[in-house]
Amino acid sequence: MNDLQRVLRQASMNVVPLDDEKHRLHSLATRVLSSTRTAAKAHRLVRDVILGGSFAKGTWLPSDVDIDIFVRINPRASERTFERIGLAIGERATEGYPRGKKYAQHPYTEAMVDGVKVNIVPCYDVKPNQWKSAADRSPYHLEIVERMSGDQKLQVRLLKKFMKGVGVYGAEIESQGFSGYAAEVLVIREGSFEGALKYFADFKPHNEDEYFHLADPVDNERDLARAISPEKIARLTLASRSFLRSPSVSYFGGFHRRKRPRLRRYLIAVVFSHAPLSEDTLWGELKKTLKHVEGHLEAGGFRIARAAAVSNSRDSSAFLFLPEVESLPGMELRIGPPVDKRTETGRFLSKNRNRARLIWVGEDARARLMQRRRNTRLVDLLEETTKDIRRVGASREMAAGIARSGKVITWPKLSKLLPSKAWLREGVDEIVSDTIGTSPA
Repeated sequence: MNDLQRVLRQASMNVVPLDDEKHRLHSLATRVLSSTRTAAKAHRLVRDVILGGSFAKGTWLPSDVDIDIFVRINPRASERTFERIGLAIGERATEGYPRGKKYAQHPYTEAMVDGVKVNIVPCYDVKPNQWKSAADRSPYHLEIVERMSGDQKLQVRLLKKFMKGVGVYGAEIESQGFSGYAAEVLVIREGSFEGALKYFADFKPHNEDEYFHLADPVDNERDLARAISPEKIARLTLASRSFLRSPSVSYFGGFHRRKRPRLRRYLIAVVFSHAPLSEDTLWGELKKTLKHVEGHLEAGGFRIARAAAVSNSRDSSAFLFLPEVESLPGMELRIGPPVDKRTETGRFLSKNRNRARLIWVGEDARARLMQRRRNTRLVDLLEETTKDIRRVGASREMAAGIARSGKVITWPKLSKLLPSKAWLREGVDEIVSDTIGTSPA
């Protein structure tokens, strides 16, 4: 037995649930499925109620599983009726348990039943390639994975555990990583856990316009990799190479990245509150706004080494910046267009002449000038930006929250917020930790 076989054999013992957990969750799933079917009887447009997700597929990990139930609705139902029926059934089926409304393409019910997250999701009962909602494919995904052998499902569990360990698992917009179904399809396509890692160890971009492509077997027009960031793929590539070079069970038990706490003193944060939003909407707006703010800072001459959005996923968020420099010289060089571009050159000179301290033409025949820099400290530029956040392209909700409550905070004042804000502390730890240090501790 070689090192890889030995490590996979040892890891396999920790990715398959014990019988007690299987029986407990099977009993819970049966009970919730029954209550959902009972609730569905009041709605004539419901055609079926099925158990789905990784639990039904047999690819779930110990102590890490949701119960997903899909309510299949007649495709003649209007979108409004579809959503109303789905939520009504979810509320009735989980009556007496803590629950709330979650949003994907359509709203659905999420509840905690005896300590287990239960999702009751409506979908249209349609034939393949007649999709009306994203969830419509889920019953067909179930059929494909159910046909996998027991060993193939074990390979999926190993891949999921590995992905979790190296920090690339999770399809939420916050994470932009691999979904459970993507892991299942990778094992189907590559044949095994080892095959999937070998694929990523030798990974090459799909083409100039598409970094990574993973077709959905039930819908070739759907790319499962569309929401996976290149950063997550790159991290998996490095981790795969490292593991195959020197296999270790540590990769399956949580990945240990080196923290660089001394870098915290260079961090600058914009901390703010905002109206409660669904997680998908919130993280979409946070990422969009951060991109615009970072671009504005770069335009001001401040190169940002690393930036991140962090949030409690409810009503408080922050942007964290790790800059290359905190201050810049008082003078800056501006390079304009070639002088043969008459209109553009005239516009450049007219716009900048009053602030210019020196104007000349370089050897490249471009107009150049030296002018006083508007902001020499990054803190000052961020303060100015938060006061007029709308002009940098921030989303509406984020702009409203930042304009109302945004505060620019530097170290060590930032450190005083961390004990009471776990989400902010985790974000600070993340931004000053290696993400490609692919050797386990």
